[in-house]
Amino acid sequence: MGLASHHIKSTSTQNHRHAAIQLLRESLNMYSNPRDGYFMLDTIIILFSLDETQSSLGNWNTHLVGAYGVLEACGGIQGLATSARAEVQVGMLTWWDAITSLVSREDCVFPYAYCEAVLSNQSDREWDYFGLCGCPASLVKIVMQLARLITFDTNIILELEQALEFWHHISPATAFHDEDGMHCSEAWRNGLLLYIYRVFHWEPGSSIPMHILHRARAIVDHIVACRDESMVSRQALLPLFFAGCELRDRSLRRKILNFCSVWNERTRYHMFSTTIPLLEEIWAEQETRGFENVWWGQVIDRQHMSESCYPLQRRITFG
Repeated sequence: MGLASHHIKSTSTQNHRHAAIQLLRESLNMYSNPRDGYFMLDTIIILFSLDETQSSLGNWNTHLVGAYGVLEACGGIQGLATSARAEVQVGMLTWWDAITSLVSREDCVFPYAYCEAVLSNQSDREWDYFGLCGCPASLVKIVMQLARLITFDTNIILELEQALEFWHHISPATAFHDEDGMHCSEAWRNGLLLYIYRVFHWEPGSSIPMHILHRARAIVDHIVACRDESMVSRQALLPLFFAGCELRDRSLRRKILNFCSVWNERTRYHMFSTTIPLLEEIWAEQETRGFENVWWGQVIDRQHMSESCYPLQRRITFG
């Protein structure tokens, strides 16, 4: 991981990755107990993270399908009840699954039952979703539901939208200074509302309502308000991307690009740096075709189509 984060697509990194995949394949043919399965899930999670150090574009579903197969072979959801380690693994994997599916507007790999199993009894665990992905469990639940909303069910969309409108951050009882958590959570709340508008409400050619622009600005303001040293704001890359696609103010756009650049330099996850040309492509197309005629989904779909020559499906992720 350390090598990969400093050397994009280096031969050494690719060799290590290939060796890890080969060992994983061999293990898949040999394992005989759940404990082996959890070790393999660790490997898949590391490979997913390794690929994120290289780019936001990758074979994410390949990793997720492999992980789901391992979990099913280890007893499925029933196995989670006896393993705190597996709960964390599934929490991370289902989060990545949902974020990738949100962006591509395609089916998730993991059934919702896995998400429900992990979301239940969060208060009784040593870990929480905010520590895992920068999003509190109450919003994670909405993320998981939105990612699976492939049909335009008006009632469900309205229900989720209202839940987000009335949602408010509740600080944990043990948190004395939780401003960063509040700001990051608010960025996610507003980002999900932007997503609902663009995916389910927006009509091509129609002007963008002022309240949508206010939400986009609010996301940037909340991320700016996070303490620089905490770096928790980097967990809100997807909401920041959604905000960037709605804003025309050049100073705000520069601020968004600067966040991506700083997060990239500090974490060495080039998922952040590859977000920059994607935003620039969207802005350039908005300038050419008109702001009211372009949205992020068109550009992402085109990128996915350009990758169709690869034998494995490649998608964009922000998580």
